[in-house]
Amino acid sequence: MKTETTRDKRNTIFLFWGVLDAFYIAWYCTNSLLGGRMPYLSDLSASVTLLERQGGVNIATAILSWLLQFSIIISCLMFLLRKGWVKYLAYAQIPFRLFFLIPSLSVILLAAQLLPGYGLMLLALIIVSEILKTWSLWRFA
Repeated sequence: MKTETTRDKRNTIFLFWGVLDAFYIAWYCTNSLLGGRMPYLSDLSASVTLLERQGGVNIATAILSWLLQFSIIISCLMFLLRKGWVKYLAYAQIPFRLFFLIPSLSVILLAAQLLPGYGLMLLALIIVSEILKTWSLWRFA
């Protein structure tokens, strides 16, 4: 009985974070399309062009940013497929999510779009979202 309850909690947590990653991917794609860009492809092309012009530290930043984007797609799928190892990928994403300001509670991005001018509160919410994700995965996964 206890094992079944633990599994149910884990599945719920995985579904929750998987849906939020899916929301982020949908949000990213929607904003790209509304801006007249092809999601991911246009941004990758723009990144390559920028790197050719500026290089240096921008190369490392762009590579890390693209690795995070790719890992969010992978974690979305793995959370929804309930793969246990995904929690380690999620832990690895946390410093990059904080650096690039991509919260795990991706609905924060929608709020940031609708309520501009609350930068400090947004930063605090991003930190809280990463703490919540870490705690929930550590506790229930």
